[in-house]
Amino acid sequence: MTATKSKSKQGVNKLRPADVADQLEHAFLAGLGALSDPQKIGSESFESLVKKGRSFQKKATARTEKLIDEVQEAIRDMTGDAQSKATGLLDQVRDASKLDKLNSAFDSRVAGAMSRLGVASKKDVAALNRKMDKVLKAVADAKAPAKAKPKATAKRRTKKKVAKRPTKKAAPKKKVSKKKA
Repeated sequence: MTATKSKSKQGVNKLRPADVADQLEHAFLAGLGALSDPQKIGSESFESLVKKGRSFQKKATARTEKLIDEVQEAIRDMTGDAQSKATGLLDQVRDASKLDKLNSAFDSRVAGAMSRLGVASKKDVAALNRKMDKVLKAVADAKAPAKAKPKATAKRRTKKKVAKRPTKKAAPKKKVSKKKA
């Protein structure tokens, strides 16, 4: 057995370092060759994807622009409809006879509700104000001193005090009692 072991050890030792280097170089070059094939395929595939992307972008842009045009047209139609409706409503509101009718109906309903609630009307308040003005004027006139008339240079007469005369007082009446006999 020792003979076979020694032969295999000798076989490994027989490989020369130059042969090993050649084998490693061949393996490295084979790896580079393996990488170059997918790289070519990858490049071609990449270019194909770029072309497809450009085509998709053009189609998407065309679709987007078409949708934008449709939306803008719909908005224009809706704007025209809204403007015509608004014009019609404004014409109705501006019609003075209808507005006057509406105002008078509103006023009469509000006045009716206020009278049912017992709230004074504008006419009632105005009448009360007139009455109050008259009363206030009368009170002011009563409080104000009468204007003194200018007197001629006459002398003032002084009143003399008159002494009171004593009045005769009646003598108190005596009660007469009746005696029983």
